[in-house]
Amino acid sequence: LLTVSPIVLANLCVSHIMTSQNEEAEELMRKIEREEDKLPFETPEKKVFHLCIVNLVIGTLYCAKNNYEFGISRVMKSLEPYQKKLGTDTWFYTKRCFLSLFENMARHSVIIRDQVLMEMLHFLSHCETWGRDVKANFVSPLTNKPMHAGKNTVAYEARYLKALLLDLLKIDG
Repeated sequence: LLTVSPIVLANLCVSHIMTSQNEEAEELMRKIEREEDKLPFETPEKKVFHLCIVNLVIGTLYCAKNNYEFGISRVMKSLEPYQKKLGTDTWFYTKRCFLSLFENMARHSVIIRDQVLMEMLHFLSHCETWGRDVKANFVSPLTNKPMHAGKNTVAYEARYLKALLLDLLKIDG
């Protein structure tokens, strides 16, 4: 199962979800998880991102459909354990979901339960801790100028997202 491209497995899960076959998607995810759990014993040096990518894609799908609570929870779950799954590429898709949620919160078009907001703050703190040595971008997205090394980390961006979320909570409070 792990010889199949992770994005193919993610798209298969999304297909199951879009056709209301959630049980099949869950079963496929359980199979992927079992296969990944076996891997550390067989080849401890190999990193696999299959379940991470599946959860990221599913989380993004639910965020796009305005089911942010479930979507964000999937995205946060996808990066566990942080020391193995938090990387430049996974962070890129994670922050897009968070920023989409923040935009909708600022417009007052979505309401998120306090428990989920606290989980998000906790998650961003973990990303800040584990993302100190992880580049946020390979290149500067808007200019050809090199980015400041301290600002081009997941830790910096996670701290920034956390500050944005706290500001949003002050507006609503």
